[in-house]
Amino acid sequence: MSAALLADYAFDFKVAQGVGALAQRLVYSDDELLISLSNSLKLREQEIADSNSFTGRLMGLFTTKDTGDGIQVDGMRLKQLHDLTGSKPRKEINLNGLYDVNLAYFQMLLGNAREAAAAKTDRYPDPSAPQ
Repeated sequence: MSAALLADYAFDFKVAQGVGALAQRLVYSDDELLISLSNSLKLREQEIADSNSFTGRLMGLFTTKDTGDGIQVDGMRLKQLHDLTGSKPRKEINLNGLYDVNLAYFQMLLGNAREAAAAKTDRYPDPSAPQ
């Protein structure tokens, strides 16, 4: 996984048409979207931490090098994330696609989504915000 340094996200590949058509009909609630994306971020952060361990470096000798600067997100969740934050993506998002998103951009977008959801319902405080 390697997100372009100056790009927010890059199209990685397209999911099979039948699977993509089913995924297009899957619409997350704000709750579900934030939980799903937060879990994806936690897993990715753990992968990055594991890759810095001895066994992770050893595995890196046999697999492709993970630069730790990106996270893969499907097009449906990426589009809904932009919709929730009220932001406009630079390019049209292919709902059947899988995107390699710059990790810093993803964290910023997820933080904005938490704020937007909190403004809607006052239920999603940003965990990094001072109390």
